[in-house]
Amino acid sequence: MHPGIVRHVVSPLLERLLRRRTFAYARECVAAQWQSPDALLAMQLKKLRCLLHVAQTHCPWYRNLFTELGLDAASDDPLAMLSALPCIDKDTIRTHQSDMINASVEGGPIPFNTGGSTGEPLSFAVDRRRIGYDKAARIMTHAWFGVQPGDREVYLWGSPLEIRGQDRFKRLRDRMTNELLLAAFRLNPETMTQYHQQITRFDPVSIFGYPSSLTRFAEFCIATGKRHIARSLKAVFVTGEVIDDRQRRILGEYFNVPIVNGYGSRDGGFIAHECPAGSMHVMNQNVIVELLDKSGYPIADGESGEVVLTHLDAYALPLIRYRTGDMAEKRSDQCACGRGLSLIGAIDGRRGDHLVGADGTLTHPLAAIYVLRELNSVRQFQIQQQRDRSINVQVVEAESANPVNCEQIVSELRQRLGPLPVSVQKVGAIALAGSGKYRHVVSEAASSFDRVGSV
Repeated sequence: MHPGIVRHVVSPLLERLLRRRTFAYARECVAAQWQSPDALLAMQLKKLRCLLHVAQTHCPWYRNLFTELGLDAASDDPLAMLSALPCIDKDTIRTHQSDMINASVEGGPIPFNTGGSTGEPLSFAVDRRRIGYDKAARIMTHAWFGVQPGDREVYLWGSPLEIRGQDRFKRLRDRMTNELLLAAFRLNPETMTQYHQQITRFDPVSIFGYPSSLTRFAEFCIATGKRHIARSLKAVFVTGEVIDDRQRRILGEYFNVPIVNGYGSRDGGFIAHECPAGSMHVMNQNVIVELLDKSGYPIADGESGEVVLTHLDAYALPLIRYRTGDMAEKRSDQCACGRGLSLIGAIDGRRGDHLVGADGTLTHPLAAIYVLRELNSVRQFQIQQQRDRSINVQVVEAESANPVNCEQIVSELRQRLGPLPVSVQKVGAIALAGSGKYRHVVSEAASSFDRVGSV
């Protein structure tokens, strides 16, 4: 479909039908990005006061916390109130979720699950306002690279639900939204050859996906002489994992367009994005980001601290001082691009090894993660694959839940990876990696896997 029709008719109509003010929010975000840091701070404080009022009025857990600390959203300085509040984490939400949810939020709370990328899946809730602002930030940052709503975009992505939806509604989706969804889970020579043909025919303006999967695809195309014909392509957007220098180099050489990094998560939302000048800008219109040391104190410039997030538009389940588990470097300078949005430096977030299927196909770790993230009985997990491709899953059972169904985990993993030996072990705790974070997938098989590979 013509991009102009999608941009001005189809997409706004879909958002209106979903009762989201996404395009109004996008206009607001686009205008605000050029404001001064002081003006953006004033915007944040106004939104923060509203968020604190929602939390106090509609969420019993926050109301009790504010009362216990002697805080009042109606009269206290919002920034001082924020700094007086304790940080929350996944365990806080698991334990108190029913009292943290705002049942009266406009449109009702919408259930959401995280991908469990840190080995700790989480069920929570979002609302139309938050979804709209996260989408608005994405519209704004795509526009930084000349990509507009309705432009053709390829997704090399991974949710099983999204892939099944693409099977059912592929023609309608492509025609109506100019999007092409390709499964990132199982990349073998046959599928990657098909993807190269589809991408060439589709002629996207942008490509969006995991850096590891896109790099795997680019390496295969380079090794097999499949040129990329960049007729309309303007940018490749990567997210969901940390991109390293090697991946950025390979992708840049193959696609010959800017390789643009985005940082966010399903629970935290759209947090930061790279601009054309190469800086990582925080989405100040939508979030407040604090970088704290292990004791919970702000770090100095150039130091690395944990990303603690307050999502200013999360009204269904207010995320106020939410510990993400990711680390980022503090920067207080301003970018040469002229935007007033604050900056963060190097991010150390989600990393994970790929898995090797029974047929030798290199498989994205999310293919296995999605099996475990849907289980309320699992509090934490780690998937370990040996060189012989056998798999052992360590799980920590959640309290007050049904026992872990080991047979179900084995069956579903074999559906994704083929008839491999799979065992499930219940443990009391899972060891941290050297970085201090959980590695949710550890694969010795992938470390010795031929990068071009064959089945």
